[in-house]
Amino acid sequence: MKVIALFVIAGSVCLFNGCGGGSSPQARVQPAPSVTLSAAPTSFVVGQSVTLTWSSTNATSCNASSNPAEGDWSGIEPTTGSQAVVPGAAGAVSYTLQCTGAGGSASGAASVTGTIGPLTITSSAPPDGTAGQLYNAHSVRCVRGSPGCHCIFFNICFRFISSFPFSASGGLTPYTWNWAADAGSSLPAGLTVTNGIIAGTPTTPGAYKVLVTVADSESPTISTSAHYTITIQKPPPPIISTDQPVAAGAIHLPYSFSFLVSQGTAPFTWSAPSTPPGLSLSTDGVLSGTPTATGSFTLSLTLADSFSQSDTHDFEVDIFAHGFEATTGAMHDARFEHTATLLSTGNVLVAGGAGTGAELFDPAAGGSFSATGPMASSHDDGATGTALLTPDHRVLIAGGAAVFAASAELFDPASGTFTTTGSMSPIRQHHTATLLPNGKILVAGGLDTDGIASNSADLYDPATGKCTATGNMNNARWFHTATLLSNGLVLIAGGEDANGQPLASAELYDPIAGTFTATDDLQTARFSHTATLLGNHKVLIVGGTGDGANGLTSAELYDPTNATFTATGTLKVARYLHTATLLNDGTVLVTGGQSASQIPLASAEVFHPSPETFSFTGSMLTGRIQHVATLLNDGSVLVTGGIDAE
Repeated sequence: MKVIALFVIAGSVCLFNGCGGGSSPQARVQPAPSVTLSAAPTSFVVGQSVTLTWSSTNATSCNASSNPAEGDWSGIEPTTGSQAVVPGAAGAVSYTLQCTGAGGSASGAASVTGTIGPLTITSSAPPDGTAGQLYNAHSVRCVRGSPGCHCIFFNICFRFISSFPFSASGGLTPYTWNWAADAGSSLPAGLTVTNGIIAGTPTTPGAYKVLVTVADSESPTISTSAHYTITIQKPPPPIISTDQPVAAGAIHLPYSFSFLVSQGTAPFTWSAPSTPPGLSLSTDGVLSGTPTATGSFTLSLTLADSFSQSDTHDFEVDIFAHGFEATTGAMHDARFEHTATLLSTGNVLVAGGAGTGAELFDPAAGGSFSATGPMASSHDDGATGTALLTPDHRVLIAGGAAVFAASAELFDPASGTFTTTGSMSPIRQHHTATLLPNGKILVAGGLDTDGIASNSADLYDPATGKCTATGNMNNARWFHTATLLSNGLVLIAGGEDANGQPLASAELYDPIAGTFTATDDLQTARFSHTATLLGNHKVLIVGGTGDGANGLTSAELYDPTNATFTATGTLKVARYLHTATLLNDGTVLVTGGQSASQIPLASAEVFHPSPETFSFTGSMLTGRIQHVATLLNDGSVLVTGGIDAE
C-alpha cells in the first residue's frame, strides 16, 4: 500500500513519498559558477593604466592573480567589479580571476600586451631664482590634516613649497635624475638635484646653462637629456631705514645710535666719509662716541650688501648742550604706568607697574636703586594709580591695578614702610589725583569696575585717612589731566568720554564750593596729553591723540585770567603717552611718547614760554612710552621705566 506522510518541522513543510519499505531521498544539485573578465585597452605603454572589468554568477568569493605577478591584482576581490591596474613591465601580462561557489569554481582570464614608450622629459623649464632666497618658494592649496598643511581658516589651507620637480614619461620607472653644467658654464651654487627635484638657496647671481638627464630602469638603461638656462637674479637692493629719526646727542655725554636696514641681504657694510666730532661709525652701522662739539652735522651714509648693491642717505645728527645719560644703577623691576615721587629727602620713590614692589632712587649714592616696601596691594598692570607727596612728607598711593583697586596706602620715608589707609569710593583707575591748598587730595574721573568712564570725584583727607564724595564733573572722562592753578582752582582738561570719544571740554573745580563748572573748550579734542603749570600761571597743554593711533603736534595755553585756551607753538614731533616736566629755568622738557608710526620715541624737546616755541634737545638713550619723568633737587630730570620698541 502507498503511504504519504506530511511532517511539519519548525515551520517548514517536508513531503516524503515512499513505497513499501521505502527508498533514500534524491540529493539537490547546485549550479556551477561562471566568470567573465575583460581588459581595456589590451595594448598599453608601460606606465599607462589598464581597466579590468569582471562579473560572476553563482559565486561567493573570488581570488585574483597575474602572470607575471602584479601587486595591484592579487588576493581577494569582490564577485563583481572594475579596477584600474598599472602593469609594471613590457610584454604580455595575463590576469586571472578564480571564483568559488556552492556548485564548484570557475575562472576568467584577460591578457594585455605592453610596450615601453620613448623616454621624454615632460616638465617645463625650471624657473629662475633669486640669490639668498629659497628656490621657487610658493604656496599651494592643500587638504586640512595632510602633511605640511597649514590652515588660516577652517577650510582655507596652504602648504609651503620651495623646490621644482622634474617629470618624465616613457621608459621604465623608477627614473634616475642628474644634472651637469654645459660647456663654458657652471651649476648654480646652492642648488642641488635630488630624486628629480631642484631645491636649495642659490648664492650667486648669474645665468647658468645646465644639462638635465633622466635615465630609466631598463637593462640596458635608456636616457634622455634637455638643455636649460637658469637665471639667478640679484636680490632687492638694500634700503637704509628712515622710520626712526636719528637720536640727538649732547656734548660730553656718551652717545650711541644704531642705523637699521629695511631691505637687503646680509652681511652689510656701513661707511661714511665723515662723522660729527667725537663720534665714529662702525662697519655694522653703529654711530657712537662722546660728542665734543654742539651743532647740526650731516652724516652721509652708504650701505652695501653682500652682492655689492648699495644705498645712500644723508642724516642730520644734532648735538645739543643738554641731554641724557644712563644712571649708574638700573631699577630692580621693569615697570610702566608706575609712579615716581620726589621725597623731601631728595630720593625718589618708584612704585607700582610691577606687582607690589617699590624701590628708592638715591642721586647721592651714584644714582642707584634700592628695594623698599613692599606695598600692601598691587597698583599696576596697565591701569595707572596715582602717587602724591602729602604735607607731612609721606606719599599717598591710590587706585590702579587690573583688578581696579580701591585701596590706598601711605609710604613713610622714615621707616621705609607702607600702611593701608582709607579707600576710594567708587573704585577707579586712570583717574587723576591733585593736592589741594587745604591739604586734601582731589581724586577725579577714571574708569569704574565696568570699564566705563566716570564723572564722580572724591576728596581724600590724609589727616583722617578717609575719602568723601564731592561734586561730580560735568563730563565723565579718563586719560584727562588735572592741574592745580595759582588761584587754588583745579583745571580738568580733555580725556576720553564714556563712548570712547575724545573730549575738548574743560572744567574748573572749586575746593571751597566743592563743585565743577565748565570753562572754555580746548582748541583740539585730545586725550593722553600732558598739562603743565608754567611760571606765568598759564597751563601748557601738549600733544595727545584724538583717535588713539596718531599723535598730535598741537599745543595750547590756558590763561586763568580770562579762562580761555589759545593755540601756541607746535611740537617738532607728534606724540602722546609722553611726559612734560617744568624745569627750574621755566622751560618744559617733553620726552618720548608715541607717534603715528607706533614706535616709542626717544626724542625730546623743550618748550620755551617766550617766544612760545619748541626746540629739540638731546634724545633719551631709548624710546619710551608710559614712562615717568621726575625733576630732582639738582635740576636734572630722572626718567624711569616705560615701554620701549622691544
